[in-house]
Amino acid sequence: MKRTFFLLLSILGYFSCQVTQTIISIPEPSKIDGQRYKVWQNRTDTLQHTYLLNRVNKQFEQRRNTVNQTLVSKKAILARRDKMRQWYQERVGELPAKTPLNPSYSQKIELAAFTIEKVVFESQPNHHVTGLFYLPKTGKAPFPAVLIPCGHSTNGKAAESYQKAARLFAMNGFAVLQADPISQGERYQYVDENGQPLTRGGTKMHELLGQALLLTGSNTLIHQLTDNIRCLDFLEAHPKVDKNKLAVAGNSGGGTQVTYLVGYDDRIKVATPSCYIATTEKKFNTIGSQDGCQQLWGEGLMGIEEQDFLLMADNIPIRILSAEQDFFAIDGAKKAFQELKKQYTTLGITEKVDMVTTNAKHGWHKPLREASVQWCKQWLLDDASPVTEPDDIGWITADSLVWATPKGQVMDAFKTEKTVIDLNKAQLKICGVNRRAFLESHNDTEIMEQVKQLIGYQALTNWQVETTEVWAESNFVMTKLVFQREQDVDFQLPALLFEPAKVNRKLPAMIVANEGGKAVNLVPNGLVEKVLNQGYIVLVIDVSNIGELKDGKKVHYENSEYWVAKLALYEGKTLLTYRTEDLVMAANYLAKHPKVDINNIELKADGLVGPAALHAGVISPRIKSVVTENSVMDWTTIAANYHTPNQLGNIVPNALHYYNLSDLLLIKMPNN
Repeated sequence: MKRTFFLLLSILGYFSCQVTQTIISIPEPSKIDGQRYKVWQNRTDTLQHTYLLNRVNKQFEQRRNTVNQTLVSKKAILARRDKMRQWYQERVGELPAKTPLNPSYSQKIELAAFTIEKVVFESQPNHHVTGLFYLPKTGKAPFPAVLIPCGHSTNGKAAESYQKAARLFAMNGFAVLQADPISQGERYQYVDENGQPLTRGGTKMHELLGQALLLTGSNTLIHQLTDNIRCLDFLEAHPKVDKNKLAVAGNSGGGTQVTYLVGYDDRIKVATPSCYIATTEKKFNTIGSQDGCQQLWGEGLMGIEEQDFLLMADNIPIRILSAEQDFFAIDGAKKAFQELKKQYTTLGITEKVDMVTTNAKHGWHKPLREASVQWCKQWLLDDASPVTEPDDIGWITADSLVWATPKGQVMDAFKTEKTVIDLNKAQLKICGVNRRAFLESHNDTEIMEQVKQLIGYQALTNWQVETTEVWAESNFVMTKLVFQREQDVDFQLPALLFEPAKVNRKLPAMIVANEGGKAVNLVPNGLVEKVLNQGYIVLVIDVSNIGELKDGKKVHYENSEYWVAKLALYEGKTLLTYRTEDLVMAANYLAKHPKVDINNIELKADGLVGPAALHAGVISPRIKSVVTENSVMDWTTIAANYHTPNQLGNIVPNALHYYNLSDLLLIKMPNN
């Protein structure tokens, strides 16, 4: 396919022919007024986070209306459920082919009421899951079985409450598989030379891994889902397990895994998620988004909430367990339960949904463990009698005594062990094949449409621009502008327009967007001054979450844009998308300016704005060339590494199956 190169210039070479005599001088802000180059004086709130939160809140409200409309009939509820299931299956995509588990047992611990076996098996070839397998000593096999995926404990299955829950299940007639998730227990994925984790706890590693996985169409949640499906395979294949009586129970991050697993795998007959269900809406409006194993991208756009994954579980008995003092707000948990109960009532199965709370902080406390076991016993053993956990139930206090590997780490035990990043590198090869096939079989227009769809691009049709101040010097004029993205949304972008004075012809124009904000280029002999002296009109703009719009929330998981980038992903867009739309809007504004040569609008972007600039240059027919500096140009470097700080806002889920950032350079520029 014939292509023309999309122009990418080096900033040093670009100005090698600049004029030598300075005609226009930009005063230093400190010599005139510290606020001179700020559009909003003495403003401390950026509204960036509020803006995005308002957008997802509108999605939550729309979803709530949709749910209420379905309550009129069983048919309506099932139709919505089927639609959500289809979306979920498509979002998860094709999972790795099931290969032999090759389970191995290293030790059996004999206790009075049950045995505990240390087990290791391969979820994927050379990618091992470590666990503890419990079998009752009384009763007759095959036993009903429960999978306990562990929450965010550093020591995974060794955590006290998880061991006690497994013991209580075993004492009540259940086989139990208690498994370590990735980056916890014996499955650290990112370690130092001593085998110790290089991140403090699993949540951070889940987020960092999730960012790499997103680009290949996965995330940490999907990886955990894959492991948990293989855990069910292990239970189903065990000769002492009744494969028709499988349950799943988990707390915190384990509750998350329960929720997403029951919505996907119909082998599960009973579920008890603990200390997770509280609605994403409530979490976003209180503590904010959680790590990379807590949501799928685009759930907001699809109108899916946490409790919807429980609804997808084909009418199985669900008991939601919650702690009244949890940081996951209890009123959110109760709202989720009430909504689910209304739907179960319409479906005619009210008795299959329940909620139990305890007056405690976050954790799988004794009353919640008892409620979990009682619910599973009621529905799988036809025994509704109460369950009481003995005070002396005990647990193995030393982590090393429950290790299934010699030194407590799969990466040490198996020299050919494949980490999540290793698996993602293999997926990158598949992405490369898919990407080449897509680019070679589609024309530039079709490619651009796919790019727009992947990033969630929406053309802004109702944007407006307001002039707030004009500052005239002898040889140039600076105008303070406020761009309003949409008429019905209270969010604005600050910008400065610099025009050479006393010029009666049309001039070329440049949009300048720097990750450090407008002030970076507004210094003597800086970029704006140089471009003005070349006879350009210059628009310096703070795009979304940049400069005066920078979100003030603290850096999280080594990402200064974490909180706003997560909201955008949930909404079905990305922060890159918002910036792309901002830059296209800026180009459209310049194209309407009476002094601008419409055929000579250029874009210069630095740092975090660079990837958005590349997208804007492809999408906008107004932008004729793009200059980027200090910007990521290759998504595969992010997808192949454990640690790429501050790039969450530039990640587009599933993009690498269709295009890499550098591929945008080969797309023919659209015509005016």
